[in-house]
Amino acid sequence: MKVPQLITESYLSKWKTNSFLSAMLWAAMGLVLIVIRDQVHYSTCYLLGLILLIQGIPHLFLFIIEEEKHIFSISSLINGILISFLGIWALTLPQEVEQDIPNVIAFVTLLHGIKDIALSKRIRYLEKRSGNIAMGISIFTIFCSLLILFLPLEETGIVSIWSGSLLILDGISDFWMWSVLTTKSNEHRGI
Repeated sequence: MKVPQLITESYLSKWKTNSFLSAMLWAAMGLVLIVIRDQVHYSTCYLLGLILLIQGIPHLFLFIIEEEKHIFSISSLINGILISFLGIWALTLPQEVEQDIPNVIAFVTLLHGIKDIALSKRIRYLEKRSGNIAMGISIFTIFCSLLILFLPLEETGIVSIWSGSLLILDGISDFWMWSVLTTKSNEHRGI
């Protein structure tokens, strides 16, 4: 069966590096939220804003330099714009963001989950089992993000732990999905 060439090798290598860095930063932010629990301060907002900018700005640059525009690159552009905007907001108005950190995290993780669905579909073209696992993780990430956005949780410590856990899940799953996609794409090309 011929696998459609949806993501080129050059596109894959550029995004893999960016995604691995983002996944590590996202998981690290999750650990910070779990450790500090009830002590969310402006410094947490600044850290979140910096991480969001580190995630968002490369999305914008990679979209600009990419020769082939397809659904995955367009979704990455939208993610880059929204994530960069949230990063600037967290850095410039931490007093507003401080109370909304869980919602900001849930929104960004929701965007990641939606983007991961496209990634899961590509993985599924290459290997059905891994693609199904990736799709399940993506749907679970979206579900957890929606819970944080729409459930009125008042206990700051619980919300912080829940948000931190979601970040760690998203970081680890992104790392795994890009690793699988890279490995399976190389196998498909005979590398």
